[in-house]
Amino acid sequence: MSISKPDHQPVHMERRAGVLQLTIDVPALRNSMAAPGVLEGLLAGLDELENDKELHCAVLTGAGGAFCSGGDLRQLADSSEAETRARMQANASLYRRIALSEKLVIAAVDGPAYGAGLGLATCCDLIVAGETARFCSVFVRVGAMPDAGLFWSLPARVGITKARQMMLFAEEIAAAEAVAIGLADRCAESGSALPVAHEMAQRLVRGPGRAFSRIKQGLREGPMEMEQALAFQLEHAPALFASEDFREGAAAFFEKRKPVFRGC
Repeated sequence: MSISKPDHQPVHMERRAGVLQLTIDVPALRNSMAAPGVLEGLLAGLDELENDKELHCAVLTGAGGAFCSGGDLRQLADSSEAETRARMQANASLYRRIALSEKLVIAAVDGPAYGAGLGLATCCDLIVAGETARFCSVFVRVGAMPDAGLFWSLPARVGITKARQMMLFAEEIAAAEAVAIGLADRCAESGSALPVAHEMAQRLVRGPGRAFSRIKQGLREGPMEMEQALAFQLEHAPALFASEDFREGAAAFFEKRKPVFRGC
C-alpha cells in the first residue's frame, strides 16, 4: 500500500511490508536540506514511523541521482548569525529524532551525501552505498565547521582519526572506501542501493524489534566504560529474556526452525 503524494511534494512516503520509505525529491537542488518542505516532510515521516505499530523500520533515500547535497550556501551567506542558529536548531530536531527513535533507519545513498547530507546519512543506523555514492564533510572548503551532529555520528562510525581527516581535508569518500573504513555498511551496484536497503529492512522487520531497539540505545550511549555497560545490560536484558520474543526464539532453536518474532 502506498501513501499517494502530489508530485510536487519534497518528501514522498511509501509503505512496503512494514517498512516506511522516505524519499527526498528536490532534484533541482540536489535534495538539499534547505529546500522548502524537506525538513517538515522528513519529520512527518518519522512521526508516522514512530506512531504506527505496523511499521518496523524506515529507509531514507534521495531521488534523481543524489542523496542529499547539504545546506544552501546562498541562503547561509545571506543569513544573520541568529537566523543560522535558529535554522540549525530546527534541523537538529531531525537528527535527534532519527538517533533517538526506537525503530531503525537505513540510508540508501546514491550520488552525493555532502555536508548536512553526510550528517543525515551517518545519524541513520545503517548505510547502503551505491557505486555512485560520494561522502564528504565539505564544510572547511567554504570556511565553516561541521554541523548536522557529525561530531557525534562520524567518529562513532569511522573513529576519531579518520573523522579528523575527513573534517580537516574535506576529501570525497567513494562507496568502496566508505565500506572499508566503516562509514557505510554495504556496497551496492549502480542504482541498487535502494533495493539492497529494502532487503536489509525486511530482515529487520522479521527480527526481534525490542532487542533491536535496546541495541540501538546501547550503541547510541557508547562507547561505554565497563561499569556503564554492565549497568545498561542489567537494566534492559532481563526484560528481554522474559519476553515472548525470547521464548519464541528459544523454542525455534530447539525445534530447529526459524523464529517468528512479534516485537513483544
